[in-house]
Amino acid sequence: MAISYDDIIHADFSVLETAAKSWEGMGKRFGTLGGHYRDHVRAAVDADSWQGASAKVFGQWGRKTAAEYDEAKGEANGVAALFRLAHATLEAHKKAVEKARDDAKDAGMDVDSRGHCTMNLDKIEAKRGKAVADHYREDKKDRGKVEEGWTDAIRQAVKDAQAADASMKQAFMTDSKESKNGLPSGFNGTIGDDAIKKSAVRAAKTYKDLQDGDTPSPEKLREAALLARGLGDDPDFSRTLINSVGGPEGLIKTHNRLDDLAYTDDKDHKKIYTSLDQALAKNLASATKNPDTAFYKKFQAEMRQAGVGRYDLKVAGSVDGAGPGQKVRGYQSLVSLMQRADGDDYGKQFLVDTADAIRSVEDKSRGGNQDAWDLSGDFHGKKYAHFTDDPYDGLLKVMSDRPEVSSEYLDPAENDNLEYLLHDRDWKNVDFGDGPVGGDGDPDKESRGAREGLGLVIEAGTTGRDPGSPGVEFGRHTPVQARIMHDTINLLDYGHPDGKGEAEEGRIGQADKRLEEEGYAKMRTPLARALTSYVPDIVDTISGDSLGGKPGDPDPLLLGNEDSQIQNSRSSLLRAMRGVSEDKDNYILLHETSGRYMLEQLEAEGHGGKTALENRGAKIGETFGAINGIASDIDLSEYDDKAGKNSDKRVYGYHLVGSLANSLPVVGDVAQRSVDSYWNEWLKAADNEAALETREQISAGNDRADKALSDYFEAWGKASGESPQNVGAGEREAGQSYVKGRQAVYEALRVRS
Repeated sequence: MAISYDDIIHADFSVLETAAKSWEGMGKRFGTLGGHYRDHVRAAVDADSWQGASAKVFGQWGRKTAAEYDEAKGEANGVAALFRLAHATLEAHKKAVEKARDDAKDAGMDVDSRGHCTMNLDKIEAKRGKAVADHYREDKKDRGKVEEGWTDAIRQAVKDAQAADASMKQAFMTDSKESKNGLPSGFNGTIGDDAIKKSAVRAAKTYKDLQDGDTPSPEKLREAALLARGLGDDPDFSRTLINSVGGPEGLIKTHNRLDDLAYTDDKDHKKIYTSLDQALAKNLASATKNPDTAFYKKFQAEMRQAGVGRYDLKVAGSVDGAGPGQKVRGYQSLVSLMQRADGDDYGKQFLVDTADAIRSVEDKSRGGNQDAWDLSGDFHGKKYAHFTDDPYDGLLKVMSDRPEVSSEYLDPAENDNLEYLLHDRDWKNVDFGDGPVGGDGDPDKESRGAREGLGLVIEAGTTGRDPGSPGVEFGRHTPVQARIMHDTINLLDYGHPDGKGEAEEGRIGQADKRLEEEGYAKMRTPLARALTSYVPDIVDTISGDSLGGKPGDPDPLLLGNEDSQIQNSRSSLLRAMRGVSEDKDNYILLHETSGRYMLEQLEAEGHGGKTALENRGAKIGETFGAINGIASDIDLSEYDDKAGKNSDKRVYGYHLVGSLANSLPVVGDVAQRSVDSYWNEWLKAADNEAALETREQISAGNDRADKALSDYFEAWGKASGESPQNVGAGEREAGQSYVKGRQAVYEALRVRS
């Protein structure tokens, strides 16, 4: 019996997706059982100690059994794919029936449970006026024609849904060709293959029509989007779809056409075009997940050709300074498409291989053209966020969603990618023709959005966490994470990973000045967030407790286990901290994080007695002297004004950090209660450093800092229950060490006369 209009309208097809997930789970379990069988059962009897006819027969039987597990896994995944196909197909047709019903209602029809339309004359009068309503009141024949027209539209949508239901029934009932593997009449891993591939071809037909400039019906567009999205995790579906649209070049052209429609030609239907594009990105991710397939190898080979080709894209000609005919490179379109999906959808090898291919196009040392991505106009800003003019930086942004891949890609012990990106790469991709705009006769300049992806991938690679993740407890890092952070700071400071760069403009290092430049603006906050997770290393280095700190002479004891530390010099670290503090919220974040860490240190070892607290007090004073010294080189008056207008005692530690508050580390209860008591005094102490402007004054005291340190220790003493004598001892040592830390900053920055 065919499904009715009412059946379709009230159907809940989500159960099909639930069933698909259950079958997928079964497939995973069969895969696990198959692995156990090979590793334990067969391995136990395959030893050389068992010989003879019985061993030979078992060998044949065992191979069949192992193959049967594989077939069971394939059958479960095939049934899951069929359920997912059914969900995508039937959901698309349900939406088509609902749209036909809604269109009829918008036209003034009442629709009953059979899908039959009756004109509501009151609605007609409200929508089209009394004269039209009166016409239909008098002319029942004309009214009947209109009603029948809308009823037919709904009836046709129902028929299409019934046909789709019958087709899916056939797909579930059809016996697929029996597999040659496993046992006769056993599990069959080929189930669902034909239906999945035919669905991919059907969806690809809609994509191909769009690519060729045609405009498929809304129903076709919705169906294609549902199929591509619903079966996006199926690699066979995705590979068939990509091959059917024309491989890498067809993929690029299809994406560009969807982009043109969504953002230029047909903005009223932007949602459906972006949905199709997002589904296409998901298909790309699943199709390229396995690098050992013939499809993957062919795709990468063809992409290297298509990636440097030039293609039409209307947004490229819409930016100020560009002509309407400006074309884009294939890799610019590919990465724009990739950003439509989550970075963790993509396989590790695909991300690395694509990044390497893009670098080869532009890297002069590899025979590339450093101007490969140059375009007229700057595509920075929300208006152009859907287009990636710098494909290398854009791909790094995608890669940052995979912290483990980011770490491996940037590891200085394995490759020179970090050094290339921070030192050797030409970031001037905004083309200004023949005039000397960028300096040194270079007519190009950097985009205001330069290095956004670089900052995010460094954050992910140095922390092992997604960029902008909530703060965690303080700790150390893996060797690769520490290597990346160590070399990042040295490359920014000296232009060399070992800190051996020559002095520039009479300065020892340049990290502060380099990060203050406009082209590094997008790097500053990700790098500041990353630095907060290295505060234990920073505090050790500032106070001289680190065993490292010798440029070019890394201590293997600090880079050999999961508690590895960076080994930059104190001056390099301070210059990097000053550079990211060009954005003042970053300074507040670093200051607050340091304070929290040192409160945790006061809590260590059950406080440890007077001598231990004196030692920690000296460390606290020197660290805050250094961090407050950085404040003398930046303007914190805007924060001082905000704090003065807000009576909340926690304004400094929370409100002023704004969105970065999410990055604050997790500390214990005692430290947290201490934090709540003193932060406004620190703002005044830091701001007061600006008054100590000359070398003659750096040894002078800072009354505000003395008050802040007193409040700091008093707050901790109350929260921890430590004796006043021991608290006072720590406070005195802190006060005496404060100036030493401040002097270290002035020496590092060399900004005072």
